[in-house]
Amino acid sequence: MGLTAPSGAGKTSLLSIASLLQRPDAGCIIIDGIPIPAELATSKIPVAVRRNIGMLPQNPRNFADPRLTLAETITAPLAFRDGKSRPVPQRYQDQLLRLTDQVQLSKTLLGRFPSQVSDGQLQRALMARALSLDPKLILCDEPTSALDPTTTNAILSALRTKAAEGAAVLIASHDRNSLTRYCDAVLPLADLHQASIC
Repeated sequence: MGLTAPSGAGKTSLLSIASLLQRPDAGCIIIDGIPIPAELATSKIPVAVRRNIGMLPQNPRNFADPRLTLAETITAPLAFRDGKSRPVPQRYQDQLLRLTDQVQLSKTLLGRFPSQVSDGQLQRALMARALSLDPKLILCDEPTSALDPTTTNAILSALRTKAAEGAAVLIASHDRNSLTRYCDAVLPLADLHQASIC
């Protein structure tokens, strides 16, 4: 589903709430049939629920730890799931190769740090990270707004694949024309109170 509204209308805030990174002022979030009361959002969320959400940000530089290589960035959710305090990519070679293939990220970049790659390459790494735990809900905030056509196609292809496998995908953008090209449905933010995405 595409969610459209002008810049500054609240799309990022909505996705932050839906991804359980920000507490709503009121109401209840329901993810995969599990209600998350506003007073619990961002704190006592069941781990199983949090792992079912993948987030792709608008600005990859703001969401990537500059101290981690791309391989560490991608495998961090897998390591934390397994109780490790720091990602060790060597433990997850099979998953790492599968994820990089999904987003068409060159394996020669995996040892580099965010400062050593382009925005498009970093966005692909963050897409791989978002897919690492096979989430049921993928939230995308202007995911291709500043990307070249090749990276845009790689990101959208990975999202289409996950949607075909049964994941709910919500893409927020101010560009309604772009959304209509690759979304099954496009909803204005003003109408969201009448809709359900998963």
